[in-house]
Amino acid sequence: MLRKTICALAFALAGFSGLPAFAGALQITDADPVAVVTVPDAWTTAKIKRGVEIKTPDEEIYLWFELVAPAELDTLQKEHNVYFEKEGVTITGASDTVKQEVKGKAWSFTELKAKSKDGESIIRYIAINPNVASGKIIMMTYWASPEGHKTHDAAMSAIIDSIAYK
Repeated sequence: MLRKTICALAFALAGFSGLPAFAGALQITDADPVAVVTVPDAWTTAKIKRGVEIKTPDEEIYLWFELVAPAELDTLQKEHNVYFEKEGVTITGASDTVKQEVKGKAWSFTELKAKSKDGESIIRYIAINPNVASGKIIMMTYWASPEGHKTHDAAMSAIIDSIAYK
């Protein structure tokens, strides 16, 4: 009885907090399960060649977590460029890459300024070194509209905070 009451209270508080309910942990890759990430229940997920693709229900944010060898980064970038071009996205500038340690792992952040047929776009590449024997890194690619970026900021922060390494 107490467990049901606590669960009901937790669900009620989650509903009032403005944060979406979160599903269980999602492995970034099945073949090489170096990390997991937790995404909101309402967001869609799909397995892709090197990892997972995640979208908000309103499709204002697309997020990819891919596990790649450093030698494959140029290939990955070219694939993304082809995809963005097909989607009508034009890159108009880039920030310097900023490196920092997050949760004991080396992260590097690069933000691209971009435009699409719908207006401004935000594209971020975040390389995460999980320090695994294979030497592979997690490339997180984030594509959002400015409105989607604002709307889903709390959920995105929770997703980033949920990354757990195996």
